[in-house]
Amino acid sequence: MCIEYVLKDGKVKAAVGASGGMYIIAGTTEVFLNHFLLNMDPLSSVVAPRIYHQLIPNSVKYENWTTAYNDHFEIPKGTRHVLEKKGHVLTQFAGGTISQFIVQESDGKLVAVSDPRKGGFPSGY
Repeated sequence: MCIEYVLKDGKVKAAVGASGGMYIIAGTTEVFLNHFLLNMDPLSSVVAPRIYHQLIPNSVKYENWTTAYNDHFEIPKGTRHVLEKKGHVLTQFAGGTISQFIVQESDGKLVAVSDPRKGGFPSGY
């Protein structure tokens, strides 16, 4: 498990964590970048298909699978084509990281998202 906290002015603005073995750091980083760099909403940040590159072996793994709940995750064909043109060796696979994401919005409201890849739901009080 890996947890990243995002602070602004000394206060927690977000927390993202994941399970998934050797893909944890890539998965949590993608959720973080989706939200804070690409300005995706919390749910879209978590459900976006993921790409994993561990340096060794020199292969880019990308999600292409459907969960038991019939949610399908796959990198768009155009993205795969761009990566292949740059010389990346692509391998599709089922699996990766399962992320949880909590964001405190500017009005103070907390938004919690559980990754549908596992079928969980956020809960709180």
